[in-house]
Amino acid sequence: MKYENQLRYATQIIDTYRGDIPLHTWLKDYFRANKQMGSRDRKQLSTLVYSFYRLGHAAAHQSVKDRLITGLFLCTNQPTEFLAHFNQEYNAAITNPLQEKLPKTDINVTDIFPWKDELSPAIDHKAFCLSFLRQPDLFLRIRPGQETAVRSKLAETGQTEFIPPAAMRLPNGFKVEDHLTPDKEVVIQDLSSQKVAEFLQSQPTPHTFWDACAASGGKSILAHDLYPDMDLTVSDIRESILNNLRTRFAAAGIKKYHAFIADLTQEHPKSLPVAHLVLADVPCTGSGTWGRTPEDLFFFDPRKINNYPITQRKILTNIASRLAPGATLVYCTCSVFKKENEEMVTFLQEAFNLQPERTENLIGYPHRADTLFASRLSKL
Repeated sequence: MKYENQLRYATQIIDTYRGDIPLHTWLKDYFRANKQMGSRDRKQLSTLVYSFYRLGHAAAHQSVKDRLITGLFLCTNQPTEFLAHFNQEYNAAITNPLQEKLPKTDINVTDIFPWKDELSPAIDHKAFCLSFLRQPDLFLRIRPGQETAVRSKLAETGQTEFIPPAAMRLPNGFKVEDHLTPDKEVVIQDLSSQKVAEFLQSQPTPHTFWDACAASGGKSILAHDLYPDMDLTVSDIRESILNNLRTRFAAAGIKKYHAFIADLTQEHPKSLPVAHLVLADVPCTGSGTWGRTPEDLFFFDPRKINNYPITQRKILTNIASRLAPGATLVYCTCSVFKKENEEMVTFLQEAFNLQPERTENLIGYPHRADTLFASRLSKL
């Protein structure tokens, strides 16, 4: 009866949730409204529901019950009484490698992410699909001067995997704030996102930097750590976003900067700053990060593949028109779609005569990390 009830609740969640808010937020509200559930029930339900969405668009013909059980089998590796109750064969094989488990199911892996033709050429479609069946790891970037202290503190917890030059890999669920001070000692930042530093580095040292779509400021902190004496300007579309950024900057010890609100799809170019180094981390589908939010994969409207580039071109037009000769633009997305990536670099070349110096898909799925795109372009 217990496991039937858990399945019933999980099915109810799937039938009710519509993807309009993040799943983790929705589940918190759901559990708050269903206080009769204990912590084990909440954990079991969360695992079931996330496993369901990790299947993406595969096995669409299956019932919700079957997809929940299949998802649990493929996305976890520990036997449970729940799985044994519904499928003893799955439970007996739960610890097997994924490649041995897949033939036991009715899953066509490449159906998980069905937009193969829209991918950037460097993305391996099957490998990318398989990556959705495992949650990406948690990564920290150690800030300058903090490596010895941070690694010592983490070693006390048994976490020792250091990835040069400054990354630590941690298991999901690790309570960073219980051991370290976020933004002061470390920045919670995906491994691929940390690699954007390679695109920001330049000689001679840039004197001015503008993070045009700064969001919460993670890459601005990265740029500051590369060039502490550089004049820093940040902008985004909403004051609430910049308030969050200001809180993070205060924790990071960044005091000298200029922040302003700008809708770069509308802003008149003359009102925007001129900088030696500009970062355009533009709004995008976020498809390279869906391993962390598989509900976004499940509910994705493919029309956005064409819609986001319209917004991106408007933003880049305003930014590129303000670049001075010799300036550098770093364009990046957390997308795997070529229309948001390589085709946008072509647009910058043809419309503004920007010269690409380095363009790369920052492929994270072999490393249980996000997949991003970055291009460094110069104004001739």
